[in-house]
Amino acid sequence: MSKPTLYGYHGKILEADLTKGTVRTLPLDPEMAAAYLGGRGLATRLFFDQADPGCDPLGPGNVMVLATSLLVGTRAPTSCRGHMVFKSPLTGFIGSSNCGGSWARVFKSAGYDVLLIKGKAAEPVMLDISPEKAEIVPAKKLWGLDVHETTDSLMQGGSSSKKPRVLCIGPAGENLVRFAAVMTDRDRAYGRSGPGAMLGSKNLKAVRAAGREKIEIADRDKYNSGLEQARYLIKAVPTTKRLLRDMGTSGLIRLIDLIEMLPHKNFQDNLHEEEKLMNCSGEALRDNILERAGSCSQCPLACQRHTRLGNRKGEGPEYETIAMSGPNCDIYDLEKITLGNYTCNEQGMDTISFGGTVACAMELFEKGALTAEDTGGLELSFSNGALLEKLALLTSRREGIGDRLAEGSARLAAGCGMPELAMTVKGLEIPGYDPRSSWTQALGYVTSPTGACHLRGGYAVSLAFFGGAKEIPRFSMLQSPIAIRNMQNIGIIQDTLGICRFTGYALGAEPWSRMVSGTTGLDLSTERLEETADRIATLERIFNVRAGAAVKHDKLPERFGTETIEVEGMPRMVAEETLEKMLGDYYELQGWDAHGVPLQSTVKKLKIGKV
Repeated sequence: MSKPTLYGYHGKILEADLTKGTVRTLPLDPEMAAAYLGGRGLATRLFFDQADPGCDPLGPGNVMVLATSLLVGTRAPTSCRGHMVFKSPLTGFIGSSNCGGSWARVFKSAGYDVLLIKGKAAEPVMLDISPEKAEIVPAKKLWGLDVHETTDSLMQGGSSSKKPRVLCIGPAGENLVRFAAVMTDRDRAYGRSGPGAMLGSKNLKAVRAAGREKIEIADRDKYNSGLEQARYLIKAVPTTKRLLRDMGTSGLIRLIDLIEMLPHKNFQDNLHEEEKLMNCSGEALRDNILERAGSCSQCPLACQRHTRLGNRKGEGPEYETIAMSGPNCDIYDLEKITLGNYTCNEQGMDTISFGGTVACAMELFEKGALTAEDTGGLELSFSNGALLEKLALLTSRREGIGDRLAEGSARLAAGCGMPELAMTVKGLEIPGYDPRSSWTQALGYVTSPTGACHLRGGYAVSLAFFGGAKEIPRFSMLQSPIAIRNMQNIGIIQDTLGICRFTGYALGAEPWSRMVSGTTGLDLSTERLEETADRIATLERIFNVRAGAAVKHDKLPERFGTETIEVEGMPRMVAEETLEKMLGDYYELQGWDAHGVPLQSTVKKLKIGKV
């Protein structure tokens, strides 16, 4: 076997040009791989070099890059994740979505590090990838099938020695629902920013991958020293050892309510009756519908919840799904929330944006901006849990009121003359944490490159309440900018290395530094990892600026600056001047000017190159 260009990689990019109907293998530049490391970083760099910031997100000019990382294919804990970067059909800015499961590991075992998709097929197609061949094949027979049907169909015929894995869209992606997801392992989702609509616009139904190719590790001793420390710490910390295995993310429902962040009625308040909340809690899920726990490839945490309701089964619902389709819609019926979740997964939709859009529609209906005539006779009132499954189907098919819901809450509310009722940042629906309960999280939402994302924006909840010695006050104007910038950088490193965010409860950067240094043979210190995160964050910002982003897009909906909620016995909101001060400090920390535009000196220092 010849020596790899860079250990940890195969050194190959698979490019599929759907317009031309061609597939070809390109070399992975080892200097680029060393500078961006894989996952989110490498995908962002390749996307930046390929995509026109002014392109139509649903046009043939948009490009999707799906990258694995140098740790994917090793035994590093949770090292199974892939990262997609594209121009979002929902926001018009950079789209960034991450997923675990098994697909990324199997794709890498086919002998590739990156999948680059461009153009548009004239008719529905799929990609079939293995070490022996990679080809575009017709997929008319799959068009119209839901995610489970598509996955089951394409999994047939796989041998035990080379079992394929499937990445696909459902009817929501085919019908260009702007928050459609790309699904894998039946119920795992590349969920946020609308990647499913992007693939639907390209007539790409699925990608099937299979392989047994291995990667080489340069320094096994250094790699193993980091691996052993990581395994020890994960087993030592209660959150990663026991809590996630016991209830998964649904266990956060009562906890987030306890710290007064759980949204209610389209973020109108944070008030929930304890008895009602127990009906949709992690405890209720565990005791009533849980079939078994599960885990992604290489993951010791086992936070997956495999559930069953009658003759239907699937994964979840997770915390975000329960919070957004449940209490945020004034719905506390776990069965109805779960059926809505199953339908979203089967149809291929992001449950956060779906729940946020439904809650927005309910408030529009409550205020008379949507009428029964608009909804086809449906009573779109808060607490009407029976609507969730029906609305999920209507949205995925773009039928009736579903056609308007499929556009997302920002377009829906603007079309009804009440744009202020869309709880979005940059057009992306806010997840299940009220920003008035944490100024740190508020700043994270507005500075996230993809819009209101708790992951891309920095998961401030873990810092303010589960951070141990690293905890900071949640209403600190002084500490929030540096704290959220650091949390965002940690997230970028995790997305780039292909590892799970939950490892952050147990591990800092040091074990990962030794694992990536041992894998590649390079000296990738924690300082180098931090510099890499800064480079990626600045490159994402440059793309967004070129796509039209400005300070005016780094803001919260009006509600959060004018309507108070009670937190720790005091009325709280995020005043405009508070956010402006924190935002200015954040820009300065990043090396960006007062308008949020990266300085040339920053671009030069981070060795981004000509942009």
